[in-house]
Amino acid sequence: MGDKTIEQLLGELAEVQKMLEERTAVHGQMLRKFQFLVANAGLFSQIIDFFPYPIAVFTPQYTLAMVNKAFAAETKTPLQNFKKGAIRILQYKIDDAQLAAAFTKVFSGDTFYLEEVKNPFSMFSGISQQSAPHAGRFSRAVVFPVPVNDVEITHGVIVFMP
Repeated sequence: MGDKTIEQLLGELAEVQKMLEERTAVHGQMLRKFQFLVANAGLFSQIIDFFPYPIAVFTPQYTLAMVNKAFAAETKTPLQNFKKGAIRILQYKIDDAQLAAAFTKVFSGDTFYLEEVKNPFSMFSGISQQSAPHAGRFSRAVVFPVPVNDVEITHGVIVFMP
């Protein structure tokens, strides 16, 4: 009976080792996928950064998560001033009713194409009027949601166009 117990223990130990090897392989696959996502997120961030029109990505709390170089250049505000959460969309400063509606409804999953947008950069905190661009230069905008999955929308995006 002592020999059989040792054989059983060795068999169980072999099964545990096999299970650990499988988990290590799965962990390695997950790590590679995560690295791929991080690498691609950097690529997407670069694409957004070099897009020729001003882009702002914002949260449901109306704080800016990021802006691209065109946004910073257009508002004459250095990129370091756009630290995450430092600049907000101030709804009481939105002069355009259609733009205000788009910001509130984008987190319901709606996309908006707006024309004749009035004073779009005046709604951001931290952007002074003297650094704000000419009022009529960007008269169109697209506001759309960014879902993480089919249920949760984590960010909204606004693209300003001439």
